[in-house]
Amino acid sequence: MMPAYTNKAGWEDVDYSSAEFQAMCAFYEELGTELTASGELVLTEGLGEPALTRTIRRSDGGPVVSDGPYAESKEVLASFAILDCVSHDRALAIAARVVDAIGDTVEIRPIGGDPAGQQ
Repeated sequence: MMPAYTNKAGWEDVDYSSAEFQAMCAFYEELGTELTASGELVLTEGLGEPALTRTIRRSDGGPVVSDGPYAESKEVLASFAILDCVSHDRALAIAARVVDAIGDTVEIRPIGGDPAGQQ
């Protein structure tokens, strides 16, 4: 799984008509086409407005709902992709391309498998 994070402040101030935003969209479209053709892209989705996020945590009295994602975070989860790659290194290479092109933070995390990471 490849979750991608973006700056929380930038989310609210994005100019959808800017050349920078259009270049990011073009990059993601080209990458999606490439990974679909190679069979590596299983699913990708952008996420909704962070202000609509609710976080549920356990407290002594049971589950407690709070507004927003992690309140102290400067970044918000913006999107995710499910990849089916031949290796962890291949997934890291794809994530590095996203970071290089977009500048956001990207994680690579296996789904399922051995909890200790021994795939």
